[in-house]
Order: sequence, then structure tokens, then C-alpha cells
Amino acid sequence: MNRWTLSLHEAGHAVAAWALTGTRAIATLHDGAAGAAWPLEEMNPTDRAIMTAVGPLAETLAHRYSAPEIARQLAGDTPPRALPTVETIATVETAAELRSVVVRGVPDHVVLARFCIAGVEHQPERWARRHAWVQSLAERLIRSHEKSIVEVARVLYLRGVVSVPLEERNAS
Repeated sequence: MNRWTLSLHEAGHAVAAWALTGTRAIATLHDGAAGAAWPLEEMNPTDRAIMTAVGPLAETLAHRYSAPEIARQLAGDTPPRALPTVETIATVETAAELRSVVVRGVPDHVVLARFCIAGVEHQPERWARRHAWVQSLAERLIRSHEKSIVEVARVLYLRGVVSVPLEERNAS
């Protein structure tokens, strides 16, 4: 997966987590075309499944939105250096800790499968209905937060890390 598609994927997770919980979420890009996103508070299993489903579905936004332009360096119009990842911007300890979490992470499709069969292990006809239901909720969330997902993905693409929401709300 290219960096832009990965940025949309992780931004989708982060925006979904924020939309579902109302609390901050973080998304990161890592060396080796890996990424992660997590809420700063625990989520109930249904919200976690919806957040998980949003990531892969948000990848399709890459067909409608192009990656941000990367500014050329002023001197000589040479190509820019590599875009940042957590490994290049965080302390060595922080980067190593985050990388170990990413490596141990459960793939999205496995998280969704586990949710879909939980409690109805002996009723496989319900698994597909649960999956379709979660996917439809995820698609609805993407439609209602599409601009936010793209904005967050642009920041993530350029910086390698992002916190959602992008701006603090005004206390009014």
C-alpha cells in the first residue's frame, strides 16, 4: 500500500475513533509501509469494530483525492528528503515502543471477524449479517466525515503523526 492510501486508512481509523468517542485519537506512519491508529480512551466492542472497518473502506478515498504536493527544496529544485515516519521524528525509545505495538497488532480483518462471531459462534448465518451491519455503519461514518478524514490524512502523510481532532474546539 502506498503512503497516501495508508494515510487515508489510518486517518479513517482515527477520525472514526474520535467521532464515536468524542475523545482524542492518534495516527502514526512507520517505516516499512506500516501504520497505526488508536483512541486515547477505551471503546466498547461495537464502536471498536466500526472504527476498525472504517480504515480499509477509507482507502477508496484515494481514487477521489490525490496525495498532498510535496514542496521542492528551494536550492536547485531537488527532490525533497524522505517524508517523516515515527522512527525519524520520535525518540529512539518511543519509536521502538510504538513499533513493537504495531508488530503485535491484530490485523483489521481479524478484529472484525472476531467481533462478528463473538457470542454467536454456533450461528454462522449471523456472522455475515453482523459484518454487513458494521460495514454499513462504517460507510455511513465515512460519508459524514469524509472531509475530516482527508484533512487528517494530508497532515499524517506530510508529518508521519497526527492527533485528531486537528484543532481544539473553542470553549464557548
